[in-house]
Amino acid sequence: MIVAPEPIVEFARICRINGLSLDELQIRRFQTLVDGLLEWNSKVNVISRRDHGNPWFVHLLHCVAPLFYIDIPHYAGVLDLGSGGGLPGLPLAIIRPDLRIVLVDSIKKKTAVIEDLVERLGLSGVSVVTARVEALAHDITAVNHFDFVVARAVGPLVDLIRWSRPLLNHSVRSSDPTLSSKRPMLRSGSLVALKGGDLSSEIEDARRSFPGIAITVINMTFDGSLEIGLEDKKVVTVELRQ
Repeated sequence: MIVAPEPIVEFARICRINGLSLDELQIRRFQTLVDGLLEWNSKVNVISRRDHGNPWFVHLLHCVAPLFYIDIPHYAGVLDLGSGGGLPGLPLAIIRPDLRIVLVDSIKKKTAVIEDLVERLGLSGVSVVTARVEALAHDITAVNHFDFVVARAVGPLVDLIRWSRPLLNHSVRSSDPTLSSKRPMLRSGSLVALKGGDLSSEIEDARRSFPGIAITVINMTFDGSLEIGLEDKKVVTVELRQ
């Protein structure tokens, strides 16, 4: 009888064969994150109940898979918009602890969960804010403050772009001499949206509403994606301009 590997082992293996080798601390932190999400999910709905038995691949791998394709400059400021249970911001912080990540959600119960998870994970450089995304556009500490905005299952592209635009720092930073990578470096002032399904109408609406933006769609078909059911997932990068 063939025994399936433990999810954490398979998760680490898929990351490794796609160019992200996890050290022991990162693996422990991912296990702590999964344990915390499942513990909290019995009290606060931070991940879908139907995915409760498969958080490693439905959630965590979906959050880190964009880094199979793109890279982010060292010490960049990242806003996780509508973070929910800390996804994708916390997995990103585990992989890249050098990043300055702010996780924002409008629901206090969810930001309380994220704050607890940040403490359990021992992540420095990560902060949590309870606020409506529309209000951030009027917050002097948030406007033009972030190099990148990330969002997972938050809303249509046209809304994500409208919310992100005033928050992004549009200074040009397309490369980073301190970070050696075989993957394309994400350009400062970009939105990264994790989505699934047919996005043609969303993309058409976004291009019509914001002429001149540069949209790239990456199909998340990587070693291991077909076996775990992520073949319809996509990474959408949107390079915004002032």
